[in-house]
Order: sequence, then C-alpha cells, then structure tokens
Amino acid sequence: MQRKILGLILGILAGLIWGGSVWASAGAVTLRLARTTLYISTFYNGTTLKASGTLPADEDVLLHVIGAKKNVALKVKGKVAGLLWMNKTDVELENTPTVYMVYTPEKVGNDLLLSQLEGDAKALVKDVAMLGVGYKAVVKDIAIKPASADKKFVFGEYVKLMEKAGVYGVHNGAVEYGPVKEGKKQYSVTLTIPPKMNAGKYLVEAITLKDGKPVGRAGQKITIALSGLPKVIASLSYEHSLLFGIMAVAIAVATGLLIGVLFKGGGGGAH
Repeated sequence: MQRKILGLILGILAGLIWGGSVWASAGAVTLRLARTTLYISTFYNGTTLKASGTLPADEDVLLHVIGAKKNVALKVKGKVAGLLWMNKTDVELENTPTVYMVYTPEKVGNDLLLSQLEGDAKALVKDVAMLGVGYKAVVKDIAIKPASADKKFVFGEYVKLMEKAGVYGVHNGAVEYGPVKEGKKQYSVTLTIPPKMNAGKYLVEAITLKDGKPVGRAGQKITIALSGLPKVIASLSYEHSLLFGIMAVAIAVATGLLIGVLFKGGGGGAH
C-alpha cells in the first residue's frame, strides 16, 4: 500500500516537473499584437495588424492565423462522356478552418512551406507539419465524405479557392528579425486581414523552432466585430427579420422606380 502511495506521489511530481518544463519552454517566445479587436465599418476593405515579440537568438519563429472550423460542402467537376465539364460528385470536408494563413522568415519559409501538399516523407526535418503548421498539418485533421473521395486533391482545390479569396495563404519572408541583445532577438510581422475575413474570433500563434523541431509557442486571440451601419443591418436581419424583410422590399421597389424614372427621362430627351 505504501509503495502504491509513493508511486502515485512520484507520478504527480513527475507530471508537475514535466508541465513546468513545457511552460518554461513555451515562455521563451513572446507575442504582442498592436490590437486585439478590429472593427468592420461601412467602408471597410480589410486591414493589417502588427505582431511582434522576442525569441532566443538561435531559434526561428513561424506565425499562423486560424479561424473557426466548420464543415464545407463542395461539388467536384469532371468530364461527362469525355466532352462536357459537369458537377459529378458532392463531397464534404469536415473540421476545416475558415481562415488559415502562415507567416515565415525568408530563410525558413522557402524550405518548409513551398510545397505543402507535395514532397516525400524523407524530408520531415523540413516539413512544418510536425509543428502543427501548414497545409499538410491542416489536412491531417480534416475528414471527408464520402470516404472514397480523394481528400488530398479536394482539399488542394479548396485551398486554391480560399487563397483567391485571401483567407488562406503562405506568406514567405514576412517575418523580420531585429538585432540580437542578451541572447534574444526581436521579430515583427504585418498580418493581412482581408475583407472576406468575417466577424468572429481568430487565433494568432507564434511557434519557435530549432533544428527542425518545435521548442516553444505563444498565442493570442483577436476579435473582428461589426460596427456602424454593418452592425445595424446585422442586428435587424437577426433580431427583427420581418422589419428587415419589409425594408429590403421597400428599398428594392424604390430603387426600381428611380431607375425607371431616370431611364424614361433619358429616353424622352433623346427624342
């Protein structure tokens, strides 16, 4: 009985020591954001956000921005009878981030993130999937329905669509380092907040690596919120849907009448 109690105490102490070492390692990198709340106003067209911090001089840092995960329904096109391109299959990607952007220093980015959906397993030292960063890491957590569908291909095509929208991307060379002082160096990066990044909460995380292995991380959340006219419209649509519908119809009718009057007036002047 005494041996069991002693073993339990030793196990708890070992857990505390291990947890402490992880916390100390994670504390080696810091992350500061210029703002933690961004607002979408009437003429909002995206913005930028400055992130900075410090890390040990002999390490590198990667940053990624992650949005909430959701299920995404897609249609896969293919040739029918070898002639016409048509929607052939309905697929669903489960647990897919709505936003996913990675920022790297120049010397790390080209080696680690250039071919996230390609490459061979022998290059694991240069593969940030082991860090939980990059498209390869993201696709591992995604399930696809039906299971017979080619997940790698479908996700690769989805990534292309999201990159065009600006909410997915790999920004190589975006992280800049400052001078080394007392064994540490500063880093800074300007994060892109595209206009299609909707209101909600997002995670910004800095991950340090040394010799291809993760050695620390720090994270902060940012909130994108509606303000001004967009907030009023959203409030009406959700909380007063009937009034919002009536207003939408009234505006549409008024716009139609105005266009009719303008075109009618223009036609009369021509004669």
